[in-house]
Amino acid sequence: MSSDLAPMLEGARKSFRAPFGGVLRVEATDQPLSLWVDGRVEGAPQVSEDAPPEVTSSFCLWRGEAQVLRSVLLAQRKIETAIIAGQLKVSGDMAVMARLEPAAGV
Repeated sequence: MSSDLAPMLEGARKSFRAPFGGVLRVEATDQPLSLWVDGRVEGAPQVSEDAPPEVTSSFCLWRGEAQVLRSVLLAQRKIETAIIAGQLKVSGDMAVMARLEPAAGV
């Protein structure tokens, strides 16, 4: 695991605490960093560098520079401000976004 990825993984584990019935991929555009959040499980969503089992093309994708993604996942910046500023692109299964219940600050 890349040392640059560790804060993103930690932030995702702290941010997503409840299942959300979908899969989220978080992908940096300026570095080879990405992670998956599987919210289809019972209990806390599973966060990993590897794609979850049986993932299809039906997932939500967040793309942005690594620093932007880290700041959102570590609750240093609200996701809305990153989206409005054009620094975070969200695509794919938008129903996942509607079901997300991130921790305060995200």
